[in-house]
Amino acid sequence: MEDKYLVRIIKTGLYNFKNVGFGEIRYGNYNLVNKKAIIEKKDIIGIYGQNGSGKTAMVEAMAMLKCILSGEEIPYLLYGGLLQEEKTKIETTFYIRYGADKYKVLYEVLLYADHNEKKICIFSEKLVYWRRGTTWKTERILEIHNPYYDKNSIVNDVPIMFSPGYTNKLNGTVITKGLQNLAVYCAQKSLSIFFNDLMIGKLPEENIETATEEKILYSIIHGLSDFGKLYFQVVKVNQLADINRNAVLPVNVHSENNDFIIHGCLPLVMGGTGKITENLYIQLSEAIKSINTALQAIIPDLKIEIRKTGEEPDKNGNKNILVEVYSVRGKKEFLTKYESEGIKRIISLLNYLISLYNYPEICLVVDELDSGIFEYLLGEILGVLNEEASGQLIFTSHNLRALEKLDIKKNIICTTTNPENRYIHLTGKQKNHNPRDFYIRTITVGGQKEILYDEADLQSIGYAFRKACKSGNSIKISFSDNFKKKLERKTVN
Repeated sequence: MEDKYLVRIIKTGLYNFKNVGFGEIRYGNYNLVNKKAIIEKKDIIGIYGQNGSGKTAMVEAMAMLKCILSGEEIPYLLYGGLLQEEKTKIETTFYIRYGADKYKVLYEVLLYADHNEKKICIFSEKLVYWRRGTTWKTERILEIHNPYYDKNSIVNDVPIMFSPGYTNKLNGTVITKGLQNLAVYCAQKSLSIFFNDLMIGKLPEENIETATEEKILYSIIHGLSDFGKLYFQVVKVNQLADINRNAVLPVNVHSENNDFIIHGCLPLVMGGTGKITENLYIQLSEAIKSINTALQAIIPDLKIEIRKTGEEPDKNGNKNILVEVYSVRGKKEFLTKYESEGIKRIISLLNYLISLYNYPEICLVVDELDSGIFEYLLGEILGVLNEEASGQLIFTSHNLRALEKLDIKKNIICTTTNPENRYIHLTGKQKNHNPRDFYIRTITVGGQKEILYDEADLQSIGYAFRKACKSGNSIKISFSDNFKKKLERKTVN
């Protein structure tokens, strides 16, 4: 493919979302980007902590960010109940490289849930960016508030704010032309004003001569939009439910050649014979070839086969393929639905892990990466990725084996009991400390700037269990008068 954007997340800030009042994570290349404008370090971050301390909240915030950058509506049914009454803010700092050009970009979005309309509203957006020369050049700020979410307000103009000296450079450009109508459209569709098909469609190609500031802004919007659509994948914990139901196996796929990129989650039917479109059948067949190459290195003698059993047209005359999915181990074969949860989880993630290993543009976020996977195998996979992966991996986990394969001070983020400072790096580990022991001792003894674990009194837990059982014995069952009469008649008879 021709020259691509390289986009890397270097910092995330989260405000007033779910159980997080404030939390900030700086990723592996944050300091290098700020000082030298380069990506050098392997970029793996694992988020660890007790249940309910903000691990999944960060993954869900990333999933919402992906929707925004991809020009999609944030699903209210999935996220509406997680937003607090006070507006939620997500701040993300990116490093963008395109050819010889390098940019640092802060994107800030303010969200709230309209429970009457059942939609998540993008109230305001801010882009702050710097271009790299010998240093990071002058800061540019572009902030837009969308007033059309307020039905009680009559607005003649969309409030748009520029940094000093920046206003005249963008007046009369696509960014400001037709902004009123664009804001109405985005409010109706619950979309970003920066990242939507109408805006992206009007932006000129990068090779067209334009004013310098205008061209920079267009490159940034194009780059972040491509990143959201093509290279940013968030695997949430609800995929585990799909796996456990044995209806479909969600295969997270990224594949590219000179002509196109396949990106997303493909449903691999597991419960006997399934019907899929011809295009989906072709994509899954190619993905399974890559999966099998890596799968046999992890689990010897195992491969997956998608077998075509017939064809069936739909009502529009389009061809559908009838398929069955089998696991093959030597001379034995059986439907993949009978594999263990761990193997199905590995199959689900493997194609995207292959892409993460090979492509620096990839950013993969996985909730509960360790679910169902043998801890030694998980450690070996993370060890290889930490040494050799080209892309960025952000994951949550409870399995402590990863601590022995990653640098606990650089690659591990710990959640805290303080909702106003949810995420911290550990400090104080010495070279001779076992990482797993150091983490457990930190939980029980402390020594960090925040408390990591709200240690429960085990005797209190035992007392609560006993009380819960006894209270069950005092439950009284009452019947309606009609039902009592029926019972009496049965007794007499």
